[in-house]
Amino acid sequence: MHILTKVFVVFAAVLALVLAALTMTYSVNADRVEADHRNALARAAEAAAARDAATSQFSEMQNRLTRQVDQLSTDNANLRSQIRDLLTENSRLLADKRKAEEDAQSTKNQIGDFVESIKAQASLIESYRAEVTALRTSELRLRRETLSLEDRLNDLESQRQVYEQTTRALQEQLVATQRALQSAQQGTLTAGGRADQPYEATGALITGRVTKVRQDPSTGQTLVELNVGTNDRVAENMKLYVGRGRDTFVANLVVVTTDLNNCVARVDLLAGDAVREGDLVLSRLY
Repeated sequence: MHILTKVFVVFAAVLALVLAALTMTYSVNADRVEADHRNALARAAEAAAARDAATSQFSEMQNRLTRQVDQLSTDNANLRSQIRDLLTENSRLLADKRKAEEDAQSTKNQIGDFVESIKAQASLIESYRAEVTALRTSELRLRRETLSLEDRLNDLESQRQVYEQTTRALQEQLVATQRALQSAQQGTLTAGGRADQPYEATGALITGRVTKVRQDPSTGQTLVELNVGTNDRVAENMKLYVGRGRDTFVANLVVVTTDLNNCVARVDLLAGDAVREGDLVLSRLY
């Protein structure tokens, strides 16, 4: 073999060894580069995520700060409004203070005037007190005299009531006597007769009015209240006649109970129409 061929073979072998070494180195470097690339991609992704998170946090912080700025602006506006209100209130209070001071001074002046007036009134009151004392003494004397007169009037009123009761009793006795006399004159008291039979009054005509009409719940009879009594010579069992006007006869009545100025009678005979309040009552028919 030629020497050049050997040299070339050796050179080829060396190149093959170098190429093999370079190939191995490239393979190792390729793996490392690929791993570094993957790591770089991962770091880039993490950096992007961190950036997005930071961006979101920044946006949130920015929004929060914006809201805080808005709130502070609102608070600032409210504080400015409160300051204006306080300034206005302060001005009003100062004006009220000045007015109160003026009123106080005016009150002091008035108090001075009142003191002088009170002094004058005190002298007047002293004179009035002496006059009132004299008037009170006179009033007490008049009261004692008035009480004495009232006692006298009470005694006289008691005597008057006693006299009225006595007069009423005498009038009732007189009416009973007149009734007995009328019964004797009419012959109603016979040997076998009764003194409680209805009778017609004699003498002057008795006139009155019906004041009330009612039913007796125990007997069912119609009772009539009249505005005449013993003072008008009305007595028990006396006959009375009811008319409406002077032409219409309504009913016969018999007196049941009497008083000085009124009486109660029962309807003994009804002509047709019922007895009404305001009907005329007569002791005898014309």
